[in-house]
Amino acid sequence: MHDAMPDADDLLAAERFLAAEARIAACFERIEEGIAPLLRSMRATGRTTYMTDPERGVIWGHAFLRPPYAPSAEAEWFIGWGLRFPDGGSGWDGADPRLPKTPHAIVALGASGLPRIVPHAASSATLPQGWSLIRGEAAFLAASRPLLDQGSPMALADWTFERVRELRSFLPGLAAA
Repeated sequence: MHDAMPDADDLLAAERFLAAEARIAACFERIEEGIAPLLRSMRATGRTTYMTDPERGVIWGHAFLRPPYAPSAEAEWFIGWGLRFPDGGSGWDGADPRLPKTPHAIVALGASGLPRIVPHAASSATLPQGWSLIRGEAAFLAASRPLLDQGSPMALADWTFERVRELRSFLPGLAAA
């Protein structure tokens, strides 16, 4: 169990984060503006610009999907996008192929609630290149790209747009299988 009180390292990290937060917020705003038309076409609802997930070492936004993009009605299916810092969390360690061990951009598909299963049609053979299968997590598909390869926030927004567009193209088939 973690101590509820922050220590000196936590306070220094928070100070550094607050200095970077405006830039992070602007980056996520640019991504959200870029993918908004795709999300609307996927009937996405409940969009979150971004939040932190310390367990998985990620700062990300998400939106919930509706049919025909949601593989089943038993769970709330979502698409997420953001920045992942593998040293900051232990989630998604079982990805196949493995996710980068350095900070990276991520786009993921998953479900909250039950069932937390990968649709039968999802396999590494049926996914576009660059997508990983994840077992035992709310997110079961993820695409990643090292952040050092991104360049500008515009490049990150463009990469995220392309991954969401890929999801939009293969999700109805995955949901129907």
